[in-house]
Amino acid sequence: MIGHDPARTYRAAVIGSGSGGLTAAIGLAGLGHESVLIEAADVVGGDCTNVGCIPSKALLHAAATADPQPLSTTRRLRDHLADEETVEMREHPSIHFVQGWARLTDRREPHVILVDTADGEVEVRAEHVVIATGSSPVEFPIEGLDPDRIVTNETLFEAQDVPRHIVLVGGGAISLEMATAFGDLGAAVSIVELQDRLAVNEDPVVSATIRAALEDRGVAVHTGTSIERFDGTTAVLGDGSTIADVDRVVLAIGRRPNTSGLGLDDAGVEHGTRGIVADDWGRTSVDGVWAVGDVTGNTLTTHGANAVGRKVVRGIGLPYLPKVGSLGAMANAIYSRPEIASVGLSLDEIEAMSPTRRRRYEFRFADTDRGFTDQIEHGVVVVEAERFTGRILRASIVGPAAAEMIGIFTLAIDNGIGLRKMYGMVHPYPSYAMAIGKIVDSFALDTFTALPREWWAMTRGRLRDRLRR
Repeated sequence: MIGHDPARTYRAAVIGSGSGGLTAAIGLAGLGHESVLIEAADVVGGDCTNVGCIPSKALLHAAATADPQPLSTTRRLRDHLADEETVEMREHPSIHFVQGWARLTDRREPHVILVDTADGEVEVRAEHVVIATGSSPVEFPIEGLDPDRIVTNETLFEAQDVPRHIVLVGGGAISLEMATAFGDLGAAVSIVELQDRLAVNEDPVVSATIRAALEDRGVAVHTGTSIERFDGTTAVLGDGSTIADVDRVVLAIGRRPNTSGLGLDDAGVEHGTRGIVADDWGRTSVDGVWAVGDVTGNTLTTHGANAVGRKVVRGIGLPYLPKVGSLGAMANAIYSRPEIASVGLSLDEIEAMSPTRRRRYEFRFADTDRGFTDQIEHGVVVVEAERFTGRILRASIVGPAAAEMIGIFTLAIDNGIGLRKMYGMVHPYPSYAMAIGKIVDSFALDTFTALPREWWAMTRGRLRDRLRR
């Protein structure tokens, strides 16, 4: 419902109506608790609904299906969902919707939040505060380029026409997805990435595979360099090369947490350049103040914000249950073509492990029967596993349905199911998932024929890693 009682103390006040904030507010309502949802924008849904996940996937689908009005269709679908979510929050019987800019104060028990609304400043009192204000794209000027030709994910989808030549600055998820979409729409596409490869957080084999796939479709990829300036419509790169006839530049090099103006110092909430300091349960340095999603820097995904949001709901709504256990394995996905997905330890964590403790397996989709029938050229499954046990340390997939397939590894990691236990798993024939079965077969061949050797290699590696700590 719209509005609240300023004299009443609510169970929680949720600042921000993105994925984490909505999870918290709706989850608490499901447990019978009333809360106040504070949102500065005209619509709810945050980045995911309005400028991120939903419009980007809608554009990818419109491009793949040759929609004659892809950008109009994208906005129509996005606006429909945003309006639907907004009406739901404004009419929800247990959620009191207040539109305005929120600021924490030093008052506690209950916590008092000041909200600057169109009708003036109002107070919101709550036992708990959930901060879910998200993040914003990093922006910077480019010498010689009209600022009107620079866009981010927040403005990209407002374009009326498909650009003739779009340059994507950055080699992460946004750039890879938009390179796929605008390439399908007939635009010339260039990617400029300062690092020496695309998707730097993914396995190097994944980076090489997605680069080859994009270049085969005509995308120009420039790595290890940046845009120094523009001469008219020509981008001049740091390595001396140029990109001609550019009419749109998309900045996609990272994001900053939205912490400014929140009154965090007044409230005593610890924060830094990465955002608000919070644990896996969303708890901050101040009792009763929680933080979820991008504003913490702990996770920059919608599903990550949702996961922490569910823990916050339990922590607030069911306070007498013990708050034990960390978040489960958190998979990442990029919906380019081919898709990219990974889960498990980071590349740095893998590299820090003793090489005698682990084995690496790769299997190409092209070598499966489904890959043969579908003529899949670019795709591979990569698994880093502990010797003997087959415990999955990290799994990476680049190929069709990667975002769906990664769930097999996520489930395995969360439940301690290693490659050794997966040996009896039967995959439908012919499916892409048979690539996983082939990796399991390779592990079994290495392990079952030399159990003492593999056990000793694992044990020795574990001891070395323990001594390094």
